[in-house]
Amino acid sequence: MRISVANAIRQTGDLLPFEAAELFDDQVYGERTITFSEPVSVSGTYVYDGKAFTVNGKATAFVNTVCARCTKPFAERIEFSFSERFVKGTDEASDDETYPYLGDMLLLDKAVLDNLFLELPIASNCREDCKGLCPVCGVDRNVTTCDCTIEEA
Repeated sequence: MRISVANAIRQTGDLLPFEAAELFDDQVYGERTITFSEPVSVSGTYVYDGKAFTVNGKATAFVNTVCARCTKPFAERIEFSFSERFVKGTDEASDDETYPYLGDMLLLDKAVLDNLFLELPIASNCREDCKGLCPVCGVDRNVTTCDCTIEEA
């Protein structure tokens, strides 16, 4: 996911729009492997202040996951906003608050993925009214009913 910023370097202070989309490979985050069902799309603005770029964006991703209630796979929509600063230099020159860039291209991949990882829910539900599995017999209560008695503790 790249933004060409050659013109912005000559237009210090101008707020410029961008749109980008990319289908990311599987990503490992903690103990999870994140897979995407379609490209992650990002739109927003960037501005050069004479020293660095500030990128403000909104992203939409569809992440393949499994419902915590009924255990069926589904694609979960995750939307998030972000604001990141890109400073000229290498990875070693950047700090925890900025991302590096070289030449006249900003590579947004790491910034977008870092922000996506922060938005991932601990547990996902395929829909708000998912009834889940019966804790006694294991049937999917969205599809069928059962006569099991569940004792309240």
